[in-house]
Amino acid sequence: MTSCSSSDTEEGTTAKGSPAVVNLNLGIQGTRASSTSTLPTSSNTLTGEGTVNAFMSGLFDANGSTVTINTASQTSITTTTQARKIYIAANTVNSAADKNLFLGCTSTTDFTGLKADLSYTTSTDGQDNSAKNTVNSQQMTGLPMFGKDDNCFSSFATSNTSDVTVNLGRLVARIDLNSLKSAFASTTAYPTASFTVHEIFMYNVNDVCTYGGTASQNPALSESSGTTGKCEQTDASGAISSLNDYAYLSSGALTNVGAGTGTDADPVVYLTSTTPYYFYVFPHSSTNPTKLVIKGLFKTSSGDAGTELYYPIIINDDAMSTESITTNNDVITANNIYQLDVTLKGRGVTDPSQNITPATATVHFAVTGWTANPQTVVIQ
Repeated sequence: MTSCSSSDTEEGTTAKGSPAVVNLNLGIQGTRASSTSTLPTSSNTLTGEGTVNAFMSGLFDANGSTVTINTASQTSITTTTQARKIYIAANTVNSAADKNLFLGCTSTTDFTGLKADLSYTTSTDGQDNSAKNTVNSQQMTGLPMFGKDDNCFSSFATSNTSDVTVNLGRLVARIDLNSLKSAFASTTAYPTASFTVHEIFMYNVNDVCTYGGTASQNPALSESSGTTGKCEQTDASGAISSLNDYAYLSSGALTNVGAGTGTDADPVVYLTSTTPYYFYVFPHSSTNPTKLVIKGLFKTSSGDAGTELYYPIIINDDAMSTESITTNNDVITANNIYQLDVTLKGRGVTDPSQNITPATATVHFAVTGWTANPQTVVIQ
């Protein structure tokens, strides 16, 4: 074990407090397991979306100064009775450089200020991001997490051993497109229209987050009006032209014409809960909110050559909702799942930076912690 020095924990070379041992148990808040083909549905401790691979732990005194930093993913930690707080960062990159960042922490502020990179969700254990330029490559078993207990070692006043359980919360939210349909035949504006899905991608995503929960966007991912999305991987014809480092937030090229007559009773069905698309993203504020974008070829009739259009769905948006969102409007919160059921009945827009107006899109959803947050979208 390696300990960081602190004026609160050392006098010269002798640490304050007696030698002590912490026996650590990790729990996952709202654990859900999953497969690679359907949405996660079953509860199972420390598997699927609750898998813990490498983790870093920090033990701090009552003032938040470092007593011990553990980078070996150990559940039996040697420390001193000076410890009063424990912080855990899970599914960190277990490289020498990453360990040195944690070993350099002298306080709780330093520890929670270290950052996770969303592109590392493309590995099964959160250890590398070599698959970031591969479409649809996010994995469920390497999600970054954080947990803490700020007052868990009172027993050190009378004993040199303590058992503590730390509950981990995921730093990410999950966005599910778990139903996609169209019902143009039931409308008066576009009764003979059709739509072919060419791509599904995320727009305006935060891809960096501190373990304290402060998310931000890499400058290279910054979106601007009048351009294609940075996570968009297909060209104007719906084909892959080249793949960039944000391909992991895209479905890649699709040619999904669906099946059905396009009426309300028999809509054209493109995706169901057994064939969904979903993405993990970091929290986001209501400023320039995060969107899930459906891209494809819209035809007004069988004789129309068609136009490549976008249907940008603002996540958790009150204007698109059939229910009033009184708090967290347009906000994405960590450790939550947002499920979307989308029905297309109108014409999309020419740029993903544009918004679907309330008159042409409605959403029904509910938000709970890492359980299904159903959101129904109808675009008229």
